[in-house]
Amino acid sequence: MLVDTVELELKAGNGGDGVVSWRREKGEEKGGPDGGDGGKGGDIAFISSNNTDTLADFRYRKQFKAEDGQKGARKKRKGHDGAVLELIVPTGTVVTDTIFNHQLADFTKTDMRIVLALGGIGGKGNVHFVSATHQNPFEFTSGIPGQKLQVRLELRLVADVAIVGEPNAGKSSLLKALCGVSGRIGAYKFSTVEPVLGVATINGQKVTLVDLPGLIKDAHLGKGLGTEFLRHSSRVRLIVHVIDASLESPKLSEKVILDEIKSYDVKLLDLPRIVILNKMDLLNEEQVTALNKDFPDSILISAEQNTGISELKEAIVEALDKG
Repeated sequence: MLVDTVELELKAGNGGDGVVSWRREKGEEKGGPDGGDGGKGGDIAFISSNNTDTLADFRYRKQFKAEDGQKGARKKRKGHDGAVLELIVPTGTVVTDTIFNHQLADFTKTDMRIVLALGGIGGKGNVHFVSATHQNPFEFTSGIPGQKLQVRLELRLVADVAIVGEPNAGKSSLLKALCGVSGRIGAYKFSTVEPVLGVATINGQKVTLVDLPGLIKDAHLGKGLGTEFLRHSSRVRLIVHVIDASLESPKLSEKVILDEIKSYDVKLLDLPRIVILNKMDLLNEEQVTALNKDFPDSILISAEQNTGISELKEAIVEALDKG
């Protein structure tokens, strides 16, 4: 199951307290202050990785706390710093502060490392408070609490091309045809309810595609699967719009998808779009002629029979190169 959004509570480690201590040496009954400082609390850092493609690891564990710094010790010894807590997230993850609705991080590349919650600074021991007029200080400071955050993690798949359309338009068949037997499909199982990633090699160029679940009319109102998965199209450079050419009104099908995309994010309509009329093997010559008239810039294909796929591949590479 694709888990692409979770909410977490992060708590960085507290700084350790400074201490009050006095130097004790042989022949010296009462020495000066030598209380050490507390250690720094552990940070919480996120690291992006291509070795994971879901937020499922955070599905059941919602709270993460880094280690506290240790308190200081005699002989001016500083307490140990708390260990940094590192959390691995998929490349493409966006982290947002849910209280202030402010984006904290966007992991657009792999191996990015961003500290999101800072550990507290350690307190000062009494050695810092000695002066010419204050030889025996009992003052010390406590460690500062670590930063606490409530965050939302959203996975936005990193792909070059998003394949959109109504259910049963043939998007999954098209993805298989584009990727071919040498292509890589994963890491999601084929399903109508989850995005599916594929990598195709076209003219020596690797192209990543994401097949998004089918949209229906009023999806933005929560009907069907809704439009939330359209977040995965926010990073793409090209939209491939698949229309079932055997429908009674392909134009209406096109309008439904464009209206739903507009309702979700009108900026997506500014992306280059290739219109694909699929299932041409079910049409007669007269129907093909009519479709060419209604969709003059479209590409007619049959994903099942692998017809028109080469032309589509060329169009995809050309559009990406222009972008």
